[in-house]
This record gives sequence, C-alpha cells and structure tokens, in this order.
Amino acid sequence: MADLRLAAPAAVCWMVTAAGMLVPLGASTVIVAVLLSATAVAGWCARDRRWRSVAVTVAGICGVGAAAGVVIVLRSSAVDHTPVTEAVGNPIVGVTVAGDPVHHAGGRRLTVPVEVHELGGIAQRPVAARLHASSGSRELIPGQRLAVRVRVEEAGEPGRDRLVAAELNAVGDMVLRGDAPWWQRAAGHVRLRLRDLASRALGDRAGGLFPGLILGDTGGLDQLTRENFRAAGLSHLVAVSGANLVLTVGAVVLCVRAVGASPKAVFLVGVVAVVGFVILVRPTDSVLRAAIMGSVGLAAGLASRRAQALPALGSAVIAVLLWWPEMAIAPGFALSVAATLGLVLWSAPIRVALTDRRCPEWVATLLSMTIAAQILTTPIVIAVTGRVSVFTVPANLLAAPAVPLIGILGTLAAACAAVGPRYGPGEVIAELLTRAAGPAVRWLIGVADRLGGPGWVWPEVPGPAVAAVLVVAGAGVGVLRTRRGRGADAGPVRGARGVALFWKDGARERSAVSPSRRRRLPDWSRDLADQRGAQSGGGCRRTRDPGARRRGDRPRAR
Repeated sequence: MADLRLAAPAAVCWMVTAAGMLVPLGASTVIVAVLLSATAVAGWCARDRRWRSVAVTVAGICGVGAAAGVVIVLRSSAVDHTPVTEAVGNPIVGVTVAGDPVHHAGGRRLTVPVEVHELGGIAQRPVAARLHASSGSRELIPGQRLAVRVRVEEAGEPGRDRLVAAELNAVGDMVLRGDAPWWQRAAGHVRLRLRDLASRALGDRAGGLFPGLILGDTGGLDQLTRENFRAAGLSHLVAVSGANLVLTVGAVVLCVRAVGASPKAVFLVGVVAVVGFVILVRPTDSVLRAAIMGSVGLAAGLASRRAQALPALGSAVIAVLLWWPEMAIAPGFALSVAATLGLVLWSAPIRVALTDRRCPEWVATLLSMTIAAQILTTPIVIAVTGRVSVFTVPANLLAAPAVPLIGILGTLAAACAAVGPRYGPGEVIAELLTRAAGPAVRWLIGVADRLGGPGWVWPEVPGPAVAAVLVVAGAGVGVLRTRRGRGADAGPVRGARGVALFWKDGARERSAVSPSRRRRLPDWSRDLADQRGAQSGGGCRRTRDPGARRRGDRPRAR
C-alpha cells in the first residue's frame, strides 16, 4: 500500500501555518496551546498498550502542528514588535537584499525584498520588508548589504504580508556597504550572461522567454507573452520546478556514478548540486518543493532504499512550511504540490487505461501526465484567478516535445556562457546552442499566441463557487469509483478507479529492501550444507527432493 504516514502531519502543518498567517497573534497562540495540550494528552494515553498506536499517531500529528504554530508565532511576534514599524521621518536603514528585483512603471522603478538589520545606526533583529527605489540606482544581487534613507509605510495585505514588516520607499541613493557572497555573485554572473546571450541570439520575445524557461529569470519577459502563457495554461513552464532540477542534478549524479564514486560521494555531490541549483534559479515556491524532494531521494539512495514519492512530498511540505511559513498561502506552492500529488496518484492509472484502449505508449504517457497534473491544479487556478483556461490540455500536449530540447540546450548554453571571458570560445559555443534552441522557443510562443491569445479562451467564472463544485464533484466520483471497485475481483487496478483505490491497490510504493519481502526469500544455505554433508559421508545421508526447489518451497526429505 502507499505510504501515507506523512499525509496527515503535512496537512495539519499546512492548515496551522495558513491560519497563523491569516489570524491575529493571540489566536495563533491559542492554537499552539491547544495542539501542545493534545500532544501531551496523547503522550499520556500512549502508556496504555491498547491505545498506544493511535496515541503515538495523534501525538506526532499534533506535535508537527504545534511546531508550525510556534514558528509562525515567533516570526509574527518579531514583525509586530520591530522598531521599523514605529520609525518616524526618513531614517537611514541597513538592509540585506533577499531576492531579485521586480521592475515596473516602464522599467523606471523596482521593488526588491530585503531584510532590515539596522535602523538609525542601531542593530536590530532582522525582519523582512520591501524596498521601492529607482531602477537606475544600482544592479542588485541577493546578499548585498545596503544603506538607504527611506520613508516607512505600513505593509499591504494582512494575510499575504503577515511576515513583511514595512514598505520602504527610498528617498535617496543606495550606498553599498558589503558585497554579496561569492556564490551569489557567481549565480548573478550566470544569469546575466544567459540573459544577454538570449537577447542577442533570439531577439526580443524569444530572448526574453528563454532565460525564464531555463533559470526562471522572467525579468526580460514582455507582458504579451506573459499573458498569453497564463491564458493557455503554460505559465508553469517559466516557473522552474522539478523537471529542471531532475535534468540538472540528474546529469551531475550520473556523471559522478559513471566514474565509480561511492554512494556517500554521490550523495554529497548531489546535495551540492541541489544547493547550487537553488541558488542559481532562486528559492521560489516550486523550486523549494522540488529541491527538498530531490534531497529525500538522494538520502534514500545513500541508504540503498528506493525513494517513495508520497513520503518525499510530505517531507518537502513540512520542511518548506517550517522554514518559509509564507508559502502556506502562496498560490505557486499550492499549485506545485497539487501538480506533484496528481502525477503521483493518477499518472500511472490513466496511462494504463489509455494503453488498454490501444493508445500508443508515448501518446498515453503525455496525456496521462498532462491530465493528472490538471486534476488538482484546475480548482486552485479557478479559485485564485477567477478564470478557466479552455485549451490547457492541448496547449501542454503541443508544448511537451519542445520543453526537453530547450532544457538540455539551455542548460548547456548557460554552463558554457559562464566559462571564460566575454565573447570567448565558451560564449561562442553557448550562442550556437541558444540559436539551436530558437525554433523550439518560438514554437512555444506560437502555441501560446494561438491557444491563449483570443480573449474567449480565458473566460471569467465565479472562482470560489466553481472551484467548490469541482472539488465536490471530484470527491463524489472518487467515492462512487471506490464503492464500485470494492465489488470487483481482487487484482491489479486496470484504469483510474479513484484516489482511494489507487492508494490501496495501484502502483504500490514499497521499499527495495522491505522486511516483508526479505522474509519471503527462500534460504538455501542449510539445504546446500546438508547436500555437501551427504556427499562427503559417502551417501549415508539422504538427499533432498530436487523438485522442491522448482516449486519454491522448503525441500522435504523422502
């Protein structure tokens, strides 16, 4: 059966964190107190052997929820009591750049996330804020330390900006106090080289899209392409996620294995590759989810176990929410988790159902992955945007053949462009690779323009109501399929019978070294010893029945 042990802890962690982002600090404290009390009661009940298994499960679930609540209470308390919110006039603040700037107002202004660690020359506990400044002030890289005179304003929306202390509007020039770490400078160098290379080799629209497909760098993406990709259901292509991580880290791991490295060396190199990938493409919601799932897979390889998708996804959700609580109400993180869960649960059954109906294997694979990802993401998209994309599935099917080619050529181009001097041999090779990827990039733009350009393909709908109807209808179909499946013959699932049947019977996730499997392996060592003893004793001892080995049972003496 599928391993669902982390499903409930991840769900409770998500709910508690989201509640902490939306309710006042006092309510969050009450939630934490209730969960801690429930954990203590469950621990006390675990002393009784009759209730031990249930009590331990409840204690674990409530403990994870309490940990999430403690994190959000501490973070919210730091934001509510920071001196920045009470600053008057135009103080000078010391900040550290925490992300990439977003340009707006025709490129004349920028907004960048920062951490405020100094106010008026006095150090304070770092808190998150947003800095608004002129675009021509300075090229900003994460990790830079700046001093700037600002006008402090209250943060925006209470829910989304619960952990943002203030909005800082620069009223003077920014002064550089400390450079970014070397790894951030290296990542910025790679991103800048690829951005310039794509603009020179592919032109405006394709050149702005190419860095987004490879590194998630959408700074040069024009508004028309951005809107058409969103309307066609292709916006996930410019949000770097698991596919990009698998391509990059997988290539590194395969190269290390090819030279005969030990499992420990493969694990260490893989972890370094994952960390480097996150630094390069920036720690966005989908990247964090994919990185932690990849790290779980590497750890499973180190322990000679097969990574299981559902526990890895649960671990990723818990780890991300404990470290970045703001992800609990981020639509991108919800879409990333929902798409991954859909692929894990329904991709294989849909593919089997299609191949049973004589659909070609490659078509069945593309259709199953596209449909499985859309099952859970569609209600979220409708609830968030209030719109529904009519041609999401056809657009993703048409885009699927071009995406791997762009990923491979773009990753090689980014690596070659970063090596050597500007306009050197490495950049020449990178430009050739970029030009080779040009037709595939233009194909994606054409698909987005044809299937996302007309206004009627992206109609408005009552978002929450339609999303609720879809969720209820999907749950009803799952229940009906489950009841119908219970009356069917026992055997492998043939097709999509709903999430409950799939968890129970389909695509079983089992460890490669499962104890139950080890117990079923026949042990021939004792029988071989008996046969050697019989041969050495001159036939004084009887030999075993050789036919028993063919039957897979313990040999019996005649």
